[in-house]
Amino acid sequence: MDVNEVLRSRRSIKNYLATPVSREKLEELVDLARLSPSGANKNSWRFVVITQRDTLECLSQTHPNCKWLSSAQAGIAIIIDPTSTRYWLEDCSVAAYSIWLAATAQGLGAAWAAMYLSDNPAETERRQQFVREALFIPGNFLVPMVLAISYPESLPPTKPRPGLKEVICWNRYTLGETEKPKI
Repeated sequence: MDVNEVLRSRRSIKNYLATPVSREKLEELVDLARLSPSGANKNSWRFVVITQRDTLECLSQTHPNCKWLSSAQAGIAIIIDPTSTRYWLEDCSVAAYSIWLAATAQGLGAAWAAMYLSDNPAETERRQQFVREALFIPGNFLVPMVLAISYPESLPPTKPRPGLKEVICWNRYTLGETEKPKI
């Protein structure tokens, strides 16, 4: 599958087969994520691969919107010490997307469980504490997200996306303008 096909076929997969994901495939996903760009080339992220059923079940209880983690065969938590780089959230997000795309290319399904909420510090701290305890992560690290990785039971339909003309501007912002400014 070429990269354009991967980008077009990527979905949030939350229904999984009980087929185990091999250690080699999981290591390859992390190896590819390790090649992700990072701000100032700090490469500060680290990865915790989860394959134990009881740990995945525990993580599924972090918050109501990640119950599907319990049926995944594997998970990958992306962790980072936020004092290591000012770009910690961007770096982790790029690494997560690299994992997601590589998983799609391998015929695996993935979904992103948010453990960090920029608009809710109290809920973020609760989630962080829960995930740190479940994965024995030191308190100086943050876990912005956990990705479920498994073979998909089925592919969900494509979700509607805005058309290109609805999101693109050239040289200046023009979306939503009803008349052209006079120059």
